[in-house]
Amino acid sequence: MSYTNFRPQQKRTKKTLSRSNTRIALLEHCERKYFFNYYTFALRNQNPELRSEAQVLKWLKSIEMWIGEKSHFLLSDYLHALRKWEITDEKISELKEKMRDEMKADFEFSKERDYNDREDFFWKFWLLEHFYGENVDDQLEIAVEKVFWNLDRFIASPWNQKVQDYFYSAKFVYLEHPRTPDFDSMKVDASRLPWMRDVSIMAWPDLWVTFSDTDYLIVDWKSGKEEVLDNEVSDQLKLYALKMLLKKWITSLDGIKIEAYEVYLNSMNSYGWILKQGDIDGIIEKIQHDVEDQKQLLVDQDPYKNEPVDPMMFRKTTSSKKCETCAFRSVCEKFQS
Repeated sequence: MSYTNFRPQQKRTKKTLSRSNTRIALLEHCERKYFFNYYTFALRNQNPELRSEAQVLKWLKSIEMWIGEKSHFLLSDYLHALRKWEITDEKISELKEKMRDEMKADFEFSKERDYNDREDFFWKFWLLEHFYGENVDDQLEIAVEKVFWNLDRFIASPWNQKVQDYFYSAKFVYLEHPRTPDFDSMKVDASRLPWMRDVSIMAWPDLWVTFSDTDYLIVDWKSGKEEVLDNEVSDQLKLYALKMLLKKWITSLDGIKIEAYEVYLNSMNSYGWILKQGDIDGIIEKIQHDVEDQKQLLVDQDPYKNEPVDPMMFRKTTSSKKCETCAFRSVCEKFQS
């Protein structure tokens, strides 16, 4: 599959529709939750109080999500120190203790803060369990140890040596900075795909290695539930590969090798392979399908304006299990009344 270049993209605004795997997963999970995450501005006139509460709720993290975030932070801290050849046993202990202090401070801040203060958006961190009044004091040390475990598993794995070898031998190695994400660099230049000219695609892997102009490696560290894909590369990895190709203004793998893996830190199991042209063609088609699904919930299906249809058109999931743990369950109940 190939594409020719069409007219330049319009200048994107902050409001322009964007597509990411996280966003699509949320849309498929529950349209109502998708609305509360991305379109609460539509409530500014009809229900400003509900909008204000929803803006707070969108920053809630469950303890499991928090563990995943901190695992990525700590691994990133380690890898950046490794790149500078600063890693010693003392340095690892220092990184861990810094993370312990950071998590304790976060936890206490979340526990003590006033959740009725809708004006305080400077610290955009709240634990979902604290917001809903759960006593989870016994979970703090467990969370810290899980983060440490993930780092220890990485250090003891072959991937630790592999990354060090990449620093020595590869032409270029990119390491993500999850603490300070660069959203501009996350954007995929999709101007070669005409139907994407008014949509932002967001993607960036944790590790990107360039061995030569035709040989690449992509790795994504995972801290959540392990998903085994039989004989298939995840959509996330396919999207990263597509981004690399589009930087070259191509969509063909002809003469190019891209190897991609998801590595689960808890087990250090890895899933992936060398991508095939069918993987690239498939993710292009899926992105197109995903964008069409998103556009169905926009006024005039216009991704450039990105104005949502009537909020009641965003359907609530039928799964009571999903609702029980949803960050937006308090506003969702008010929304329906």
